[in-house]
Amino acid sequence: MRKPTYEIAGPIERFDERDTVFAREALVGGSREEILYHEKNPHLKQVDDGLSRFINEKLDRSGPTWGRTYYQTAFAPIAHLGLPDCVDGVPAAGEMHLTEAEASRLVKSVALFLGADVVGIGPLRQEWVYSHKGARPFFESQAPNLPLFEGMGEGYSGRRWGDPIEIDHPRALAVGFSQDLDILRTGPGEASDLEIGKVYARSALVACQLSSFIRSLGWSARAHHVRNYGVLAVPVAVDAGLGELGRSGHLLHKTYGLNLRLSAVTTDMPLTLDEPVDIGVQDFCEKCVKCARCCPVGAIPQGPKTEANGVIKWKMDPEKCLQYWSRAGAACVICQVVCPWSKALSWYHKAIAHLASKHPGLTPALLLGDDLFYGKKYRPSAKPEWMV
Repeated sequence: MRKPTYEIAGPIERFDERDTVFAREALVGGSREEILYHEKNPHLKQVDDGLSRFINEKLDRSGPTWGRTYYQTAFAPIAHLGLPDCVDGVPAAGEMHLTEAEASRLVKSVALFLGADVVGIGPLRQEWVYSHKGARPFFESQAPNLPLFEGMGEGYSGRRWGDPIEIDHPRALAVGFSQDLDILRTGPGEASDLEIGKVYARSALVACQLSSFIRSLGWSARAHHVRNYGVLAVPVAVDAGLGELGRSGHLLHKTYGLNLRLSAVTTDMPLTLDEPVDIGVQDFCEKCVKCARCCPVGAIPQGPKTEANGVIKWKMDPEKCLQYWSRAGAACVICQVVCPWSKALSWYHKAIAHLASKHPGLTPALLLGDDLFYGKKYRPSAKPEWMV
């Protein structure tokens, strides 16, 4: 089988979700979790206090603002899809007899029918499983079996902050969902927050539905989405053949570019694995620095790849990125929309993507054309007229 295009230079340690910027921004000052974390990481206290102001303003219910209203509209209900009984459950007794090829075609078709734009199947490397639970919501006092569905699957882990996460499923379905580029181009702002949340909600629901479908066939399956990840979604998607790891740290898909949100389903169902892809991203991103050039805080490196936790890659700075979100008051999507691969789904774009993938010698000319047509710098567009 073809190898993924990322380069492994040494041992890879499983990443602790408590160390992600999204988990750190959610630490409530004075809480048990915040005290324990900053006793261990005192050098991050000042940065994390700044990060937490952003998310706490979004969650504040003391009075309405438009930014808060649109954010909570899109993101608040998704938390319920993170319940253990939503992401996991008890498989049906007995196993439906299907060949690996039949099962693969079936689950992919169901994923696409439910609303996914792309889906791939890959091996689940243990390096991509989080070591410990770190992100909200936590399930401190939850009964072992809720009345919601049929209880948690055997071995469900990561209910509370700091709990070890163990996922022994050998395979993972990576599922991608595209966003409305016209909305993303408006900003960081209320419109882009609403669009991002809408797509994340769809990705969460589909992951839960797909895992439920697999369990109904008699196999174990767990959903992973924005409100209950147990795995690192980007490397899982790379291994499943959805695209390559680009300069910005996102998955870069041949058709959608950086314009995808990801969820996943891990399972022990026998499935045919998809090949990792080489669409020319490593050479293209080496020559193209548009995402880095347009990043307002320099969170994306313009220089060469470096080693990070055993992987040779372009290592973006998540703290700089999220600190800019805090100042902007909304999630930043600039790198996603300026990427030359993230364009409208026209025959022209598909032809350019094919040329970029198959003929790397044309990359400088293609980059020049992108700058001439779309501009060297990010230019925000107006938000929808109906938004006040």
